Amino acid sequence: MFLRRKTLREYPSTFTLLLRLTDALIIVMAGTAAYFLRLAELNNSQNEAATVFIAVLLANLIFAEIGVYRSWSAGSIAHEVGLLWLGWGLTFLLLTGLLFALKLGATYSRVWIALWFTLAGIGLGVTHIALRLALRWIHKRGYNVGTLCIIGHGENATRAIQTASAQTSLGLKPVAWFGTNERPSTESVPTLGILPDLEAFMNANAVDEVWVAIPLRDEEHLRAAFHALRHTTANIRYIPDLFGYELLNHSVTEIGGMPMMDLSVSPMQGVNRLVKRAEDMILGSIFLLIASPLMLLIAIGIKLSSPGPLLFKQRRIGWSGSEFIIYKFRTMMAIQEPCQGELVQATKDDPRVTKFGRFLRRTSLDELPQLINVIQGRMSLVGPRPHAVEHHQQYIEIVPSYAARHMVKPGITGFAQIAGFRGETDTLEKMEKRIEYDVLYIQKWSVWLDIKIIFLTLFRGVIHANAY
Repeated sequence: MFLRRKTLREYPSTFTLLLRLTDALIIVMAGTAAYFLRLAELNNSQNEAATVFIAVLLANLIFAEIGVYRSWSAGSIAHEVGLLWLGWGLTFLLLTGLLFALKLGATYSRVWIALWFTLAGIGLGVTHIALRLALRWIHKRGYNVGTLCIIGHGENATRAIQTASAQTSLGLKPVAWFGTNERPSTESVPTLGILPDLEAFMNANAVDEVWVAIPLRDEEHLRAAFHALRHTTANIRYIPDLFGYELLNHSVTEIGGMPMMDLSVSPMQGVNRLVKRAEDMILGSIFLLIASPLMLLIAIGIKLSSPGPLLFKQRRIGWSGSEFIIYKFRTMMAIQEPCQGELVQATKDDPRVTKFGRFLRRTSLDELPQLINVIQGRMSLVGPRPHAVEHHQQYIEIVPSYAARHMVKPGITGFAQIAGFRGETDTLEKMEKRIEYDVLYIQKWSVWLDIKIIFLTLFRGVIHANAY
């Protein structure tokens, strides 16, 4: 029997340790460079050195906790750098908060702090991007590439072969494919066979990974495959036949010692939930502070343009299907606001909308009070737009994945909005497209995606032809 060849993936703890040391070195080097570049006198080096040391410890813990060092070779570069910058931002917020809580903030040069934060952020990002690109370059040239054996038949096994062959960043090369009853037909894999040939092949060859793509209902062949693999030291992974199902954040976990497959779970679990809330509180507070003067002017404009309350309040469906009251600037004549009874959506050239209200709706400025909902914790900056209770009751029975949008908090803006699906949903097709993007957001959620959506909202989503 041959053991596996050793690749970088065989030493995850060593590689992660090297990566952590590199990150620590970047933070220290950035602090040192900022120290000598700052404009202030060099008279507080011991305090600044201690601060850098604490930052290294905090960053190490936070980076590991939010997943910077997890699944390092297979994830996207953008996602990793987004997590990296989020972690460095959280580190810096905790550190500066600690300094000011201890009343030590005045002893530090503001120039040094700003330079250190900026240089470290750039250095960390550039280093991780360079390392990832270097690994991809190595993989594409056939170095540090592991061998992969596929077991199974049908669409699942074919998809596995195509994925491993196309995504060189995985660092895996398909070298064998064993069907259950008949020999697979392909020219891209050198060794082809059937299940009875598997054990002899595994004993005679060094294989790093084995992917089993046999349906669970085929118990006989599953047992035969695992029996043939009983002596191997290769990583064995099972590919469930679930491609035809619409799943959310599926993964395998262990609860009470029992292995379980998560089919549809909210991404807002554990650390992700804390990170999302921190994002909402930090950015929401900043946006609310910046928007406060404008909100005051809008309030005056509403009062001068038409009689009635300043805010429009309505029951909407939020996280886990719970109801909450959403806030918007009033844009319609007060007597005709649809607060009670049947809900009537605003339409183009709707006579109920005031002249000033039309301007607010066109520019999306009527949504600004929802920053208060964000601070309250009932909404997020980014997420599926909350629908009125009446719409929820109408669509939950006719759109299959409608309920999935409530697995996260609703947002002021969202993936559907920047994709152009906002405004009146007067057809089932429009609602289905909006839900499709809402579910896609939940599946792909990351802090980096949130930042991207916020950025694109400023250029695509604020003024829109469907906003009326």
